[in-house]
Amino acid sequence: MTNAQHVRVPNSFAYDTTPENHLNDAEFFLRPSDRADIEWLLSRDDPAARNMPRLVEQILRYKMRTAGKAIGKGIDQIALPMKRITYSESNGPVRKGILTMSIVERPGRIPVGSQLGATLLGMSRHQEEPLKKEDGRTVIVGVLKIETVEPV
Repeated sequence: MTNAQHVRVPNSFAYDTTPENHLNDAEFFLRPSDRADIEWLLSRDDPAARNMPRLVEQILRYKMRTAGKAIGKGIDQIALPMKRITYSESNGPVRKGILTMSIVERPGRIPVGSQLGATLLGMSRHQEEPLKKEDGRTVIVGVLKIETVEPV
C-alpha cells in the first residue's frame, strides 16, 4: 500500500519549466505593488470608484486573498498592469489592450476596475477563466499573449 496522494495540477503557473519553480500552485499572481494599488482603488472616495460594480470589487478582493506572489522571470507571462494582453472570449475574435490600474474606460486600455480587467488581472498566458458579461451570459476568456509595454 502506498501513501500517494492525488495532486491537482493548477490551471496556471508563473511560467518556468521546472515543477519546483512553480509558485505555490496559485491560480493568480500579483506583485506587492499591485496589491497596494488594488487596495487604493477599492478604498478611493471619488464618485467613479463608488460606482464600481460589486462583482468587480468581489473579483479583486478574491484575487488579493488567493494570489501567489509574482516574482522572478515568470513575471513576464503574468497579466499585470502596464502589460499588453492579447485575449479572446469563447473562441471569439482575438482582441488586445493594455491592462491599467484604473476604473476609467479608454480606447486600447483594459481597466482593472472593469469585469474584463479584474478577470484578466493576475492570469497567466494560456489560462482560461469564466467572465460574466453585462447581459448575464458567461463566456470563457483566455489569455493568448502578454507583452511588456514601455513607459511613455
